[in-house]
Amino acid sequence: MAGKADLHIHTTYSDGKISPFEVLNLAVAKGLKAISITDHDTIKGYLKAEEILESEQLPIELISGAEFTASFKNKDIHLLGYFFDPYHKELSEYLTACSVQRRRRMKSMIDWLNKKNIEIDFQEVQAISKHATLARPHLARVLVEKNYVSNYIEAFQRYLVAAHEETRQPYFLDANTLIALVRRAGGAVILAHPGKLFTQQELDEIRILGLDGVECIHPSHSYQQHNHFVKWSQKHHLLQTGGSDYHGHPDYGYTPIGTVATSYNNVIKMKAMTTQRKALIPNN
Repeated sequence: MAGKADLHIHTTYSDGKISPFEVLNLAVAKGLKAISITDHDTIKGYLKAEEILESEQLPIELISGAEFTASFKNKDIHLLGYFFDPYHKELSEYLTACSVQRRRRMKSMIDWLNKKNIEIDFQEVQAISKHATLARPHLARVLVEKNYVSNYIEAFQRYLVAAHEETRQPYFLDANTLIALVRRAGGAVILAHPGKLFTQQELDEIRILGLDGVECIHPSHSYQQHNHFVKWSQKHHLLQTGGSDYHGHPDYGYTPIGTVATSYNNVIKMKAMTTQRKALIPNN
């Protein structure tokens, strides 16, 4: 039996609730053969998990990963990267720049909220996020704790969707450039949870930018959507992946680790493809 892999997991290094150590132990308890920690625009959670595996020697394979934000047709889309070199200089420099820009974006959203007589300051958000890459769920938590809203969903509906749009800054790479960067780092690029986000024309436009695969299996996908993306990937010889998109709290992605997963056979295919890609990179 091939076993299962959960290739979409978030930790406390972005907007997840549990640590890389807890993620690894949950995944082992679930009997998963492999996982990828895919925090938003950072690999710090993956690097921490790699460090833990070296000392703990847990019976699970850890795949380098991240969920990258990219710009496409003046909107943000998510692309999952796997099996890239986590120490690739150009990619590391870009992720550092993203961290700086996310701090600036957070300050802009806080200013936007302040103008609506919502008293929140940057230090409060930073205290909650700790070492994590800043994201809207951190701001949502402050809104809940200060009783401006009753839960995360209300925070987004009442304030954070609008705040995000009103303060949008074009600091993420465009999809074409981001895909090329991850490929230069030897990785595979997968379109995350496409669901109803794109027209068929847009899907094909993203595909021809150099996309390697699509996340066919995701908690947000219906049975019909899953079948559609499987057929689309087969038609265009794309990799298929899947995962729980686990965040660890009920208001923001609570599908348990391993409940939504992909066959390890898909990991084998992706590993083979990225091994060939790395072999073609100069000085690799």
